[in-house]
Amino acid sequence: MTDSHQDRAPFHRAVLNALEDGLLVIGDDRKVRWYNPALARTLGIRQTNAIGMEFGSLLDTYFLPIIEDEDSVQLLHRVLENGADLPPLLCRTRTHDGTRRWISISSKQAFAATGQRLIKIRDATADLNAHHFRAALEGSPVVVFVQDEELRYIWSYNQQLGSTDASIIGMREEDAFPEDAEHLTALKRRVLETGKTVRAAVTFTIAGKRRVRDLTLKPFRDADGTIVGVTGTAFDVTEQNRVEEALREKTHELKKRMDELRCLYTIAHLVETPGMTLEKLLQAVADTLPMGWQYPDSTGVRITVDGRDYYRGDPVDSPWKQKSLIAVHGELVGEVEVRYLAEVPEGGKGPFLPEEQMLLDSITKRLGRIIERLQVEAALEESEEKFRGIAQRSFDLIVTSYRDDGLNYISPAMERILGYSPEEMVGTDWEDYILPTSLLVWKEGRRRVLRGEQVEGLQIEVRRKNGETAILELNESPIIEKKAIVGFQVIGRDISERILHERLREQAFDMTERNIAQFAILADHVRHPLQVIMGVADLLDDEAVAEKLREQVRRINVQIGELDREWMESRKIREFLKRYEL
Repeated sequence: MTDSHQDRAPFHRAVLNALEDGLLVIGDDRKVRWYNPALARTLGIRQTNAIGMEFGSLLDTYFLPIIEDEDSVQLLHRVLENGADLPPLLCRTRTHDGTRRWISISSKQAFAATGQRLIKIRDATADLNAHHFRAALEGSPVVVFVQDEELRYIWSYNQQLGSTDASIIGMREEDAFPEDAEHLTALKRRVLETGKTVRAAVTFTIAGKRRVRDLTLKPFRDADGTIVGVTGTAFDVTEQNRVEEALREKTHELKKRMDELRCLYTIAHLVETPGMTLEKLLQAVADTLPMGWQYPDSTGVRITVDGRDYYRGDPVDSPWKQKSLIAVHGELVGEVEVRYLAEVPEGGKGPFLPEEQMLLDSITKRLGRIIERLQVEAALEESEEKFRGIAQRSFDLIVTSYRDDGLNYISPAMERILGYSPEEMVGTDWEDYILPTSLLVWKEGRRRVLRGEQVEGLQIEVRRKNGETAILELNESPIIEKKAIVGFQVIGRDISERILHERLREQAFDMTERNIAQFAILADHVRHPLQVIMGVADLLDDEAVAEKLREQVRRINVQIGELDREWMESRKIREFLKRYEL
């Protein structure tokens, strides 16, 4: 009958079954003499009996294939085949079920009398993990510990406060951390009683210094699941807490600055609200200001301008208040007062922050500028209303024209003069109405006014809506905004009738001149024949006939003398009319 590998073992079977390390005995004939069950599990030997197998075959079949490091494979093969002693060699392996593990292999001659060799294969994964665990903990702020049911420390690693890992063993909280024992004991008792994980930040006082640790406490159970103590980790978060506290302070400061900016933005936005009057603005500012202070719910505001008050909150007096004055054009017109209506926590210099006084001063300066602006706008609006009233009632046409927008404003007189309503002409250009005969004159005048010159007495011919021609006399002025010429304004009147009158007057003068000349010529042409007639009368023998001729000549001379007098009067009248441009 063939013996099993355990029957051939040199030790008691119970001892072999209890071993966690795999053992293999090789005879002097290099064949397997025996092995324990741990070896079969580690190497995945599926045969019921490998006793008698040649050692090289065992290596090639079950052991070397699971080693992942080729250098280790070659070294093992060489050493074990040569039968040399091998100190423990750590190899990385992947077992038959796919699990990666670390295995320690050693070999030495045993049982010298028989020439047998003992090979030991031990699973070193746990030892290596423990080594890595210790190495990681030693370089970190994490403490690991275990306490029994009496809350005595039974194991500790990487202790950083007070006692060392060894000295804390056997201590309770009142021994290790007397100033914080009550709180620590209560937390750990809760874990023992509830079986639940507890996490808390605990402050320790060691050598007069305060340190904060983040504790994670879990129940420690035996193999049956019974709670037999507490296991825990402690992470030093002192610096982290300091950073977080500094971050909270910075965040709080940032929020305050954001509130202040939001307050200023809201006030700036209020000014642009259509229909906003000074009274509405001041009340809205009073309602808005509290958002910029630390305790908005307890903040009241009073704004006084020109003797009128605007409140937010109860108007009663308060011992906690700050003020800032409002100045307009260098003169004080009021003040803004912020008050706390109830007692609030105070800082080093009272309940108000220095930044809040700066914010209040900034707001009052802005209010002063806003009031100045509103006053200027009101005055400008009043001036515009007066101008518009004058323009609306004026018999002269008034037109404003911008470079890109065409005619912008047309007074009602335009409809009377040209027949176009102002609405019809808005957005059009002057060139749409000027006759070609006047375009060159118009363009020259426009060039001059857009250079900044004043153009006066410009006469142009335009087309009325009914097709007739009108003559306008225009005075042009540039429109200047922000030191730039953006358009021009035209004031003009219809001089068509005046021009017609002047033309008729010139025609009358011309006709008068011709008539006077004709009178003089006529007188001269008549006098000469009369003298001849008088001479003939003197030569006649018939005295009666001669006298009749002389009588007719005298009568004609009287008429010519009357013409001379009228001619002289006409010349005087003409000179008078020319002298006074009538």
